Amino acid sequence: MGINFCKKCGVPLELKKRGVDRVFRCKKCDSVNQAKGHVISNEKVQHEKERGTGVKKDENIFATYHHNCKKCGYDKVQVLDLGVFISDEDNLILLQCGRCGYSERIGRKTS
Repeated sequence: MGINFCKKCGVPLELKKRGVDRVFRCKKCDSVNQAKGHVISNEKVQHEKERGTGVKKDENIFATYHHNCKKCGYDKVQVLDLGVFISDEDNLILLQCGRCGYSERIGRKTS
Protein backbone atom coordinates (compact mmCIF):
# COMPACT_ATOMS: atom_id res chain seq x y z
CA MET A 1 0.00 0.00 0.00
CA GLY A 2 1.35 3.40 -0.91
CA ILE A 3 1.13 6.56 1.12
CA ASN A 4 -1.89 8.76 0.39
CA PHE A 5 -1.54 12.52 0.58
CA CYS A 6 -4.17 15.21 1.20
CA LYS A 7 -5.23 16.96 -2.03
CA LYS A 8 -5.65 20.31 -0.24
CA CYS A 9 -2.48 20.64 1.88
CA GLY A 10 -0.19 17.75 0.82
CA VAL A 11 0.15 16.19 4.30
CA PRO A 12 0.25 12.37 4.53
CA LEU A 13 -3.17 10.96 5.44
CA GLU A 14 -3.71 8.59 8.35
CA LEU A 15 -6.07 5.62 8.18
CA LYS A 16 -8.96 5.77 10.64
CA LYS A 17 -11.83 3.40 11.31
CA ARG A 18 -15.26 5.02 11.24
CA GLY A 19 -17.87 2.43 12.20
CA VAL A 20 -17.52 -0.42 9.69
CA ASP A 21 -15.79 1.69 7.03
CA ARG A 22 -12.22 2.90 6.88
CA VAL A 23 -11.36 6.44 5.85
CA PHE A 24 -8.24 8.51 5.29
CA ARG A 25 -8.16 11.65 7.46
CA CYS A 26 -5.83 14.65 7.19
CA LYS A 27 -4.31 15.78 10.49
CA LYS A 28 -3.87 19.36 9.31
CA CYS A 29 -7.13 20.34 7.60
CA ASP A 30 -9.42 17.49 8.83
CA SER A 31 -10.56 16.56 5.32
CA VAL A 32 -11.80 12.99 4.96
CA ASN A 33 -11.45 10.67 1.93
CA GLN A 34 -13.17 7.31 1.63
CA ALA A 35 -10.77 4.35 1.49
CA LYS A 36 -11.48 2.38 -1.68
CA GLY A 37 -10.76 -1.28 -2.28
CA HIS A 38 -8.76 -3.55 0.01
CA VAL A 39 -6.76 -1.60 2.63
CA ILE A 40 -4.00 -3.15 4.71
CA SER A 41 -3.88 -1.34 8.03
CA ASN A 42 -1.46 -3.46 10.07
CA GLU A 43 1.73 -5.02 8.78
CA LYS A 44 4.04 -7.19 10.81
CA VAL A 45 7.66 -6.09 10.64
CA GLN A 46 10.31 -8.70 11.33
CA HIS A 47 13.07 -7.37 13.54
CA GLU A 48 16.58 -8.77 13.60
CA LYS A 49 17.58 -10.67 16.69
CA GLU A 50 19.93 -8.84 19.00
CA ARG A 51 23.47 -10.11 18.95
CA GLY A 52 26.16 -9.98 21.55
CA THR A 53 23.97 -9.24 24.55
CA GLY A 54 23.57 -11.19 27.75
CA VAL A 55 25.62 -13.92 29.32
CA LYS A 56 27.14 -16.71 27.31
CA LYS A 57 24.97 -19.76 28.03
CA ASP A 58 26.38 -22.43 25.76
CA GLU A 59 29.68 -24.16 26.23
CA ASN A 60 32.52 -24.22 23.73
CA ILE A 61 32.31 -27.46 21.73
CA PHE A 62 36.04 -27.30 20.98
CA ALA A 63 36.95 -27.43 24.68
CA THR A 64 38.06 -31.04 24.98
CA TYR A 65 41.34 -30.81 26.92
CA HIS A 66 41.03 -31.57 30.65
CA HIS A 67 42.29 -28.65 32.73
CA ASN A 68 40.65 -26.73 35.60
CA CYS A 69 39.90 -23.07 34.87
CA LYS A 70 41.42 -20.70 37.42
CA LYS A 71 38.45 -18.32 37.18
CA CYS A 72 35.32 -20.52 37.26
CA GLY A 73 36.66 -24.04 37.96
CA TYR A 74 35.27 -25.64 34.77
CA ASP A 75 37.27 -28.76 33.85
CA LYS A 76 37.54 -28.45 30.03
CA VAL A 77 39.55 -25.98 27.95
CA GLN A 78 40.33 -25.37 24.30
CA VAL A 79 44.01 -25.33 23.33
CA LEU A 80 44.89 -22.37 21.10
CA ASP A 81 48.30 -22.25 19.41
CA LEU A 82 48.94 -18.71 18.20
CA GLY A 83 52.33 -19.52 16.67
CA VAL A 84 55.48 -17.44 16.87
CA PHE A 85 55.84 -13.70 16.52
CA ILE A 86 59.65 -13.61 16.39
CA SER A 87 61.75 -16.52 15.15
CA ASP A 88 63.66 -17.11 18.40
CA GLU A 89 60.51 -17.32 20.60
CA ASP A 90 58.46 -20.33 21.61
CA ASN A 91 54.92 -20.74 20.34
CA LEU A 92 52.25 -18.81 22.23
CA ILE A 93 49.85 -21.43 23.61
CA LEU A 94 46.64 -20.44 25.40
CA LEU A 95 44.15 -22.57 27.30
CA GLN A 96 40.69 -21.04 26.85
CA CYS A 97 37.95 -22.10 29.26
CA GLY A 98 34.98 -23.83 27.65
CA ARG A 99 32.45 -22.07 29.88
CA CYS A 100 33.60 -18.52 30.74
CA GLY A 101 36.20 -17.94 27.98
CA TYR A 102 39.03 -17.05 30.39
CA SER A 103 42.43 -17.59 28.71
CA GLU A 104 45.52 -18.82 30.52
CA ARG A 105 48.94 -18.70 28.87
CA ILE A 106 51.15 -21.75 29.17
CA GLY A 107 54.66 -22.33 27.97
CA ARG A 108 58.22 -21.77 29.01
CA LYS A 109 58.57 -19.37 31.89
CA THR A 110 61.55 -17.02 31.56
CA SER A 111 62.97 -15.00 34.40
